[in-house]
Amino acid sequence: MRRRFSLEKLFFFLSRSEDFVHITEPTDENFLKDLSVHGFSFGSSWLEGDFLPEDANLVEWGRRHDLNESYLIENSEKIEISSYLNSKLTQRQWKEDLGLSELRSKLISSEEQLLDYLSDLIHPVVLKSEYGLAGRNHIILENQSQGWKLQQIAKKLFRYPIYAEDWVGKERYLDFSTLWDFTSTSPVYLGSTEMMVDKDGSFRGIRISAEKEKQLTWILPNCLETMKSVFSASEYRPTGPAAMDGFFYRKDTSVGTQVFSEINFRYSMGRVLYEIRKKRNVKMDESGILFLPLNKMKPFNEVAWLVSLREQTGASIFFVTPIRDAKGKFFQNVGIYYEVNDKSMPAEELVEWLTQQWRMKIED
Repeated sequence: MRRRFSLEKLFFFLSRSEDFVHITEPTDENFLKDLSVHGFSFGSSWLEGDFLPEDANLVEWGRRHDLNESYLIENSEKIEISSYLNSKLTQRQWKEDLGLSELRSKLISSEEQLLDYLSDLIHPVVLKSEYGLAGRNHIILENQSQGWKLQQIAKKLFRYPIYAEDWVGKERYLDFSTLWDFTSTSPVYLGSTEMMVDKDGSFRGIRISAEKEKQLTWILPNCLETMKSVFSASEYRPTGPAAMDGFFYRKDTSVGTQVFSEINFRYSMGRVLYEIRKKRNVKMDESGILFLPLNKMKPFNEVAWLVSLREQTGASIFFVTPIRDAKGKFFQNVGIYYEVNDKSMPAEELVEWLTQQWRMKIED
């Protein structure tokens, strides 16, 4: 729950000055003050029940509610549609029916079926839950001797049905996400991000630059056709923002391309970064958002720390989520934005340097 309170502040970057941004607890004034220094003009903070204009329209991270007299009311139809679209089981079926993936997969509905499937296991597979976070809600099985990992099913995958998919993690070398808006008639391409992923598959951050987008242009026709196929096949027509995650992997003597690993039918971290770049009019240079852990942090003055980072690197650096809640306690993690220029530390060096500087603030 506390993690959500931190991430809700990302909606400030999607807002205009005339908007109202829903928050569930007060926002750290130092956090907003530092962002104003960088030229941002945000909507006003809004707590549920407070005044709203009668003509206010609701824009959510994902579609789940209606707005009724300044209160958010769950809409069962919207929840059903969102659950259907974001279900990895639904998306697996699209891949199978439409031939959208070279990786083999199998739906598994019970423990008995899973054990039977694993008895013939030859190639590494990853077990995935219907819903969950990237890099967390999965179990990798490289061979039959790792059957002990099945003890993690209740904790990581929650319940059956689940599905198994060919795992190419050791050969996987670049993760990306394409950003889209669904209109009433078709998907519209917005841009591409590169995802920074740790060896265990955990999400570390995202980045965009003209150079990185250029490297992905050759796959965009395939991405567009995939999104059009999904749009046509879906029981419910998607509307609004979406992000399709994919990756490249080494395949014998060639490159394998999985343009559709999963689709998030909602605002994504990549979309937030895309909107920040629009507001700051960043065209060519690299910028990104790193997510860094806040557990076991040593006390420090984050304002002075940011000033020092900017002076040492010559880059634009600021937090995109607050590090503390309304009671002064650290959140689980924090998002930090970086943006290089022709006089700053180079992007690759800056990312590693920021990560190293952060580690120095974590208690042993």
